[in-house]
Formats: sequence, C-alpha cells, structure tokens
Amino acid sequence: MIGVPIDRSRSALACLFVIGVTALVPARQQPQASKIVAIRGATVIPVTGAPPIPNATIVIRDDRIAAIGPAAVTDLPDAAHVIEAAGQFVVPGFIEMHAHLSKLRGSAMGLFVANGVTTLRDMGGDHEELLQWRREIRDGRRLGPRMLIAGPYLESARNLERMRKDPPEARVEPFERLRIPIGSPEEAARVVQRLAATELDFLKIRTVQDRDTYLAINRAAAEHGLKLVGHVTGIPPDVVLEAGQDCVDHPFYPSVDGTRDERLETWRRFARKGVPIVPTLITLEASLTPSDRLRAIVEDEEGRIEPRRRYLSLFTIRDWREQAVEASDERRAALMKLREVVLRDLREMHEAGMDILAGSDAAVINIYPGWSLHDEMALFVKEIGMTAAEALERGTWRSARFLGLGDSIGTIERGKIADLVILDADPLADIANTRKIAAVVLRGVVYDRPAIARILSDVSAAPDRRKDDWGRSASRGASAEGSSRPAAPRRGSSAGRSGFRDAPSPRP
Repeated sequence: MIGVPIDRSRSALACLFVIGVTALVPARQQPQASKIVAIRGATVIPVTGAPPIPNATIVIRDDRIAAIGPAAVTDLPDAAHVIEAAGQFVVPGFIEMHAHLSKLRGSAMGLFVANGVTTLRDMGGDHEELLQWRREIRDGRRLGPRMLIAGPYLESARNLERMRKDPPEARVEPFERLRIPIGSPEEAARVVQRLAATELDFLKIRTVQDRDTYLAINRAAAEHGLKLVGHVTGIPPDVVLEAGQDCVDHPFYPSVDGTRDERLETWRRFARKGVPIVPTLITLEASLTPSDRLRAIVEDEEGRIEPRRRYLSLFTIRDWREQAVEASDERRAALMKLREVVLRDLREMHEAGMDILAGSDAAVINIYPGWSLHDEMALFVKEIGMTAAEALERGTWRSARFLGLGDSIGTIERGKIADLVILDADPLADIANTRKIAAVVLRGVVYDRPAIARILSDVSAAPDRRKDDWGRSASRGASAEGSSRPAAPRRGSSAGRSGFRDAPSPRP
C-alpha cells in the first residue's frame, strides 16, 4: 500500500483506506476508516523547529494525533491499523493561501486533496455556493480541504462600471455573483457592515476607488473584527501600513522607492506589524509562458502538452480562453521587466523577516489546483533564496498561524488534527520532493496511492468537466469545450487596472 505491505495483524477494524469522491455521495457510500491508525517507521518532519524524528510512530485516534515519538518507545494500541512507512517522510498537510474555487468548480477540490492540500483560503467567489460546499465537506458529503472563505471581492465602483460595458452574452464570468462595488467611504461602511453579518472568515479587497475609500474599508473591517486581505496594486506601502490591512496578496506595484536600506526598513515595519505577503510568484512565472503555447495548452483537451490541464472544469477552460486572448508578446515583455523588481523585493522581504506565505492563485491561466502550490514552494527556494525547510514552513505552520489555526493544524504534534502527507523522499533535501506523495491523511482519514488515483479519475469524470454549471453560458445550456470562445479582448475584462495608479493586476 504505502512503501511496504501494511501490517494487517493489528487491524481489528474495517478497511482503513478509502475511495476518494469529489461530488456529493449518499451516506451509505461514505469512506470508512479505522478509529485508530498508526504510521510506523517514517521520518517525521514536525515543522515545529524541532529536528526530524527518524523511525517514528504516529498514532491517530479519530481525527487527532494521539501520540508521536520514536518507534522503539511509542506504544501501538492493540486496535491500531498500522501503516508501514519505512524510508518515507511525514509532513503536515499543505495550506493553499490563495485560490478561487468558484472559478475552478467543485471537482477541483479533489485535486487539492490529491496533492496534499488539506486547508485552503478561498480568495473570492460565489458566496452562497462556497458556503454550501464548506458545509458538505464538514458533513462528510463532499471530499475537500478545510475552507476559509472571503465571500465576494470588494471592487471599486469604477472597475465594476467598466466591466458592465460589455453585453452579458460577451462575458464568461457571472461577475455580479462575486464582486461588490464600493465607491465611497460611506458605502464602504455599509457594505462591510452587511458582510460582517454573514458567514465569512475575512474580507478580500481587489480594486479600490481612492485613498479615502481604501482607508474606510480598513476601518470598517477593524470595527467588525474582520481581517482585510488582498491586492495593494498602486497603493504605497506606507498607506497599507497606516490603514492596517492584514495581509498583502500579490506583489507591490509600483515597487518601493529609495535605497536598499530604505526598502529593508519598510519590510521590517511589515514584519514588526505581522503583515505577511502571499506573492503568488508562480502566477507571474506562468504569465511568462509564450502566448502561442498558452493558447495551445488551453485548446489541448486531452492534456498532451500539459497533462494537468485535462482535469480542469469547462468553466475554467472558458475563463482561460479569455485570459489567453489578453496574452501578448508586449505584455510578456513588460512582465519580464516586472519580474526582476518583484524578485528583488521578495528577497529583501525575506531578509527583513517579513513572512512570505505560499499561495498559487489557482484559477489563473496555467495555474493548476494543488499542483501549483508545490511549484510556488519550489520558487521560494530557487528564486527567493529560502532553504527547503523555510519553504516548507511557509506552506504549513506559518500559514496556519496567520489563519488563526496554529493550535490545531500546521505542525505534527500531539492533540492536533491529523492532516498529514506521506512522501516518498525527503523534502528537506529537495523541496521538489513535496510532489512525491505516497498518501494523504485528511482529518484522520488516509488516502493511499490507489485512492488518490481514484480521486483523479473521479475528477476527470465529474459533470462540471463537460458542462459549464456556473458561468453565463450555463443558462444557455452550452456543454461543448469548443464553444464560447471570445475573439478579442473586451472593454469590461476583469483584468482591469486598479488602485491609486494604473498597474498590471492578476486577473481573478
């Protein structure tokens, strides 16, 4: 099953391993798991600051870690179902800090789980739909990671007005379901008050009308005890600090002026205030793909060019087609220049002690649910200069701490929720080894290699792969991948500029 055969002599209960599902299933079909599971013989990387524990045993009771320690001194309960994992490595479940599930559709949740993502921060989507999916996950009726949600994007009224200039039939995204316009400080207070009364975990800001409205959104969020996160395009770092925004998503643009020492002091101020950045560096890297290749990937239904593409929903592909139209050699050249400054800033942020957390912006063209989070952690090592251990921290406990979940997830410790990933190779030797997944433990339930393969098979066969169940074409009954292809960029494109000054902005 995992490395070497499972010791079945200690299994007094039903079969542990499960068949992953990505859609709602009747209760009688729910995966069954042993109440007590033991992972024996692996090297445990707890990500607590303590060294790895070689030849360790982890005992899981229900959904919690009941014991952890060297195998020689850690007792196995008689009823435990034992997983022999000698030569393998156990790390905490990964945390995706920036994704858009509504744009990916429900089937994509299985892709995150298959890639070891056990917690996900949704950064803007169809609020009611996200709530429904989260409840189904909590009730055990849908396979998916733990979800923290922002609900709708907060947008400038000016940006929404531009998006409305195109006729509805020319758009793919039903933006009215996930974007709320705010055009003044007074409107900011009213909108935040209304959202604070709903079920959400934080507020996501994307574009802002002006400085006063930006400050008002921050004040209102603080008054209601809600974290405000999101874009800072065109907003100077000093204003972000003054306003009190809790997290920065995507790089600063324009960058900070001044000398290297002055920039370092700016990032130290962010570090002292505990404001992290989720740079979604992989999104910038993916944007540097030549436009002809991007278009070829989008139209490659069988995934011959990019195998991960064949698991994406029809809505995602239609949205990507719009993004592919917007790609150009000129835009790529501009992003190449921007990349140099972004990498400089991120290296200096890391040097200054500012937290850099791992998120992929899954839903953007050429970004793949689950897989691209591993690409992001690899870029932290390759481009920012982190060690593999530092990158692993950013994809686990540091993100858990920011989310307020550090007491229950993010590290491997007794009493914490059993969200774990079993790897075939040491991620501390090479961060790319986080991709070598032998099994995923999600809230105490183990998904081994065959179960992960079934998850991927289920995703491939999911209805939303072949029918757009959310976008504007859904109401027209369109179901073929070849339909609804825009011929030219639209005036109302959601890639519109934002902030106090016009600047490139990640599309979702």
